[in-house]
Amino acid sequence: PGAEAGSGSRAASGDDFEALVARARAARDEGHPGAEALWDELARRAQARGRDDIDATVAADLLEHQVLAAARAGDPAVRERFALVRDAHRQAGQEDRAVLAELRLAMAALQFDAEPAEVRALLDAAEASARGLPSDDPVRARRLASVELTRIRALAHLGAGEDGHDAEHGQDAEDGQDGTRAALAGFVAAHAGDPALVVQTCDAEELLAHHALRSGDTAAGEALLASAAERAVAAGRPWLAVDPLAVRGGALMQLGRPAEAEESVRAALAHAAETADAQTQGAVRLTLADIVLHRRGDAAEVAALALDSAHWFDQAGLAEYGGAQARLRLTRAYAGLGRHAEAVEVLQSALPDLLEHGEDVAVDARDLLARLLSEVGDQRGAAEQYLLAAEAAKSWHDPRAQAHLAQAAADALSSAGLDEEAVAAYERALELRRAIGDSPVAVVRMLRSLAWLELRTVTENATVAAARKRMDEAVRVLEDALAAADAAEGEEDEEHLRYELAQTWQQLGRILDQRIDAYVSPEDHGYREGGDEPEVPEELTEAQLLALRQEAIALWDRAAGIYAGLGPGCLTERYQCVTGAAEIERDMDVRPAAVARVTALVEEVRQLPEGAAPEWLLPQAEWLLTSLGE
Repeated sequence: PGAEAGSGSRAASGDDFEALVARARAARDEGHPGAEALWDELARRAQARGRDDIDATVAADLLEHQVLAAARAGDPAVRERFALVRDAHRQAGQEDRAVLAELRLAMAALQFDAEPAEVRALLDAAEASARGLPSDDPVRARRLASVELTRIRALAHLGAGEDGHDAEHGQDAEDGQDGTRAALAGFVAAHAGDPALVVQTCDAEELLAHHALRSGDTAAGEALLASAAERAVAAGRPWLAVDPLAVRGGALMQLGRPAEAEESVRAALAHAAETADAQTQGAVRLTLADIVLHRRGDAAEVAALALDSAHWFDQAGLAEYGGAQARLRLTRAYAGLGRHAEAVEVLQSALPDLLEHGEDVAVDARDLLARLLSEVGDQRGAAEQYLLAAEAAKSWHDPRAQAHLAQAAADALSSAGLDEEAVAAYERALELRRAIGDSPVAVVRMLRSLAWLELRTVTENATVAAARKRMDEAVRVLEDALAAADAAEGEEDEEHLRYELAQTWQQLGRILDQRIDAYVSPEDHGYREGGDEPEVPEELTEAQLLALRQEAIALWDRAAGIYAGLGPGCLTERYQCVTGAAEIERDMDVRPAAVARVTALVEEVRQLPEGAAPEWLLPQAEWLLTSLGE
């Protein structure tokens, strides 16, 4: 109203207020999600008008609205406050609203651990009040149905049948669940045809669906959710279909029907347009993001949905719960789009909240952050996250996760140049892997990494001997695993193990070649400590040098033979072995042997089908042949 409002404008304001009351009550009775906003506005208007100008019925309604908000916030005083609401409605002559207040009083008592007998007494009182409503009152049937459904839910929560016996354990608990399902099914059958009881029937079908899902009957749960959603839409209350359609999407994914799952959740999102509930908006988008990610991997759409979901959860005051989960999905979507720096930023912002979501989520989040930090080149940060994740997984019954994380931490530490820390992490991961005994390849790869770390300062006889010891152990692990795979006729496992054996021999050959180079070309191998004169490397006798060269060639020949048996997919590794051996033979001045081995590979590759070999291989091999002939 303006500053000069007179009696006419006050009347108009009064008319406007009454119209708002009518709209708020209609929305409330319909169960429309916009009702809460209308009552919020009405409360603001009522406060401005003053208590004396508010009708008793409106005052009771506003008190109810206020106490419902307190109940949603978890206020333990709501039991007493719902009693005040009940009394206010009765004094205002709104007995039907008093019945609802009695029901809410019973549920509040249940929520705050009242004795079962007290809860049942409160339910009995609400039922008596509902039955006391005039028989011609159209609200009476709705109130009686609400009492019936509330009683079913309350007794299920108490874990008791109508006889009041405790049913928390064993067969009694199963019987109690069966009784709840039977009661809900009976409720749906009795009221499904009554258009005035759509809300209660939809609620009952949803509850029945959740019972089916928890018991593992996903197909029955999905059918019930579909029925509840269809019933709500047909009754012109599409907002009631949002939750069942969203949950149905998850059930359909479990049933292997991803296209229908996506369709169901997209329908939920469309129906959610009428609801202002921020938590619902966030949850539906998060569910759809998960389905799109698993079904089509459309990272761009997943990112958009997850970002919207996070904003809705923030608005609902749930940034640390749903908002953090949404940001975790957003992180994965950004990673899928190659936007690693943004993914790191998002996940780091959500990490403190995610760490409160339980050990599983905390480990998963740290693992993901570590991988992303590796992508952006922060190996030290990646190692820290891997180590923290491994520590969190230490108490798990299955030690494989801890072993994997410790190994990843060691890899990152090695990449960061933190060699001593890397060795310690590899040794810990090896200890875990050996205790598990189920991953010889992981053990072998760590042993090879440790072998290379032995050479981290200088390549001399002692460090090469230490590296060789690690490689020999890796060979023994693989030979034992190959023998076991052969006995079990595991052809696929055997090929994988043979490849790793070839890799081990190839890498040992490279280590020996590095020792040769360190002697022949010491200026390339770190033998200068800061002075003008290079430090003289450890001497090799001619016999030692020849033995190293011959052993490197033999190792590369052995590895190349395995690669040849594994097919064209290993041509790159085979070429590396052949060229390494040829270059040593050139240094030994046995060029014909070098030319022969490279020529044999070239002729073999030329006989392969087009595209079987890498495009670069033949040109490089032919260039090498030319250089060998010079």
